[in-house]
Amino acid sequence: MTDSNRHVIEWLRKVQVEWELPVDQLARLCHCPVDVLEKHLALSADQIHALPTVPAGFDAAVTLIGIFKNIRATYPESRDQNGWLQKENSVFEGHRPIDVMAMSPEHLAFVGYTVESGLRLTAQD
Repeated sequence: MTDSNRHVIEWLRKVQVEWELPVDQLARLCHCPVDVLEKHLALSADQIHALPTVPAGFDAAVTLIGIFKNIRATYPESRDQNGWLQKENSVFEGHRPIDVMAMSPEHLAFVGYTVESGLRLTAQD
């Protein structure tokens, strides 16, 4: 499957695997209930493709997927992506990007803006 054909739920599966996230942490990043995310992650490919492009409650997931794509473009290796996510960053007042993304949808959007602009994506503090 090509990236352009991937459904939001399939993207979330990819994010979960590449970033080695337990489902509860992925739910915090998506700003959706754990049980709703678990239900969607358990769906078959046919069931997923019968869903709307962005299922109800997954609005923030679109931002998360954008962040994932931008980080992956800079850091193709999962370990390097995770290194950036886990490293304290001065742009986020010394917080780790992964923690900032989980704070609120607005914080997630700010991280999205940051990685889209390339601001401190590759710089080492």
